[in-house]
Amino acid sequence: MTATETIAAAIYQIDEKKAQLKKAFDDLQAHYSLLSPSFSLSWSEIDSHFSSLQSSLSNRFCLLQSTAPLAEAEAEEEEEETVVDSELRTLCEKMDGVGLSKYLIDRWDDDAPLNLEVTAAIRYSSDPASMVLDAIEGSKQNHTPSSLGTSFDVRRVFVLLMEALIEINADITFDMSKRAKKLAYGWKSKIDIKPFEALGFLHLVAAFEIGSEFSSAELCDYVFMIAKYKQATWLCNKIGLGSVRVRKLIKKLLDSGKSILAVKFMYECGMSDEFKPIPVLRSYIKDSREAALRVFKEDNYSIKSQNEAIDKEVAALKAAIKIIKDQNLESEFTQEKVEERIEELEKFKALRKRDTTNSSQQEPQKKGKKRTRDCNGTQVPASSSQQQFYRQEGVLMTEPSHHGLQLNSFGPMNSAFTGVVVNPLAGLFGSAATPQSLYYTPQNGFVLPPQFHPHYYPR
Repeated sequence: MTATETIAAAIYQIDEKKAQLKKAFDDLQAHYSLLSPSFSLSWSEIDSHFSSLQSSLSNRFCLLQSTAPLAEAEAEEEEEETVVDSELRTLCEKMDGVGLSKYLIDRWDDDAPLNLEVTAAIRYSSDPASMVLDAIEGSKQNHTPSSLGTSFDVRRVFVLLMEALIEINADITFDMSKRAKKLAYGWKSKIDIKPFEALGFLHLVAAFEIGSEFSSAELCDYVFMIAKYKQATWLCNKIGLGSVRVRKLIKKLLDSGKSILAVKFMYECGMSDEFKPIPVLRSYIKDSREAALRVFKEDNYSIKSQNEAIDKEVAALKAAIKIIKDQNLESEFTQEKVEERIEELEKFKALRKRDTTNSSQQEPQKKGKKRTRDCNGTQVPASSSQQQFYRQEGVLMTEPSHHGLQLNSFGPMNSAFTGVVVNPLAGLFGSAATPQSLYYTPQNGFVLPPQFHPHYYPR
């Protein structure tokens, strides 16, 4: 039964259901003396309410029917635009599930997905559901050699086929459902803690509509296991977990520190009104900076940890930006300036990399060449232009034409150095910075003194 036929049948039953409701109301009225004095609802009020709803639904259904042919025509036009390879079409027409799997394995290309072509192709099969089950049951192992001689995970093909099956809304007969249940139990036994096994299992449950065969608790656990996959929310909705389980799933994601995934489920599973995702996202953005700070501090403020901290925060902020843009939340995050923050971090890392590269390529000072030194033995720049430093976006660096300035690597800059010195990480991993003594080495550039802990880092 199509969706349109289902709606029509439901509207047709409204009068019958209203009659049943009238009978129940009359029975209730027969015990009027037992009802609360505040109960003053009359049948005419109830009848008027339901008649209004019936009229509204009927009008909307008529409108839907008038637009349905246009939508179907557009869908058919889209299908016609998808060119199906003749060999692929033949395999589907012959119901050759095993051959279909081998065909897809040999032609798999991550840069050119076959989703649309496969979805169009399996429509040529007289029984797509049976063919997909044949493909899955015909595989004896998870990995098989491809035409290139490399090992290929055949489960990726099964996931693709089941997604196509769901897309075309294939008819699932009782026999197909029975076969799928047997296959699903065997698949479930292999899941353990393997997310991709869980992903395939949930696709099987969704494609063959056998969610009622398993407890909602274990299905919820499997969805949590695959939460990082792009199909997770789609599968969650397809298998029909229900609002109670989805609510628990989101709380579990939040408790596990997976805020971005939790927000995705909030929006895509209809829970955004209950969980208020905006504050969750704001907290996530704030926490990403604190997490980066911890990485930097735990390795004694090394250059390596600095880069790791930047990468960590950039990755976190990019994940937040995707959610913000997907849900059109830009107006809610104008103060955070997330994209500007990413640009600032990446710019600093690029400048730092260039400075380190130039320092490592610097030629050693020629032996015997005299340089001006102060009383402490620190080499002093030969010209005033070499003393020019500038602070840009909280970053300390030498003028581009004077990289590799040599300072005593065993002691801090002294009064002979006239440039303004600020901590190079101020503005990136701290809110404020006062002038501090720094060390400079050809290998690492400007670094903090050993065991030096600036006051603007949390202790």
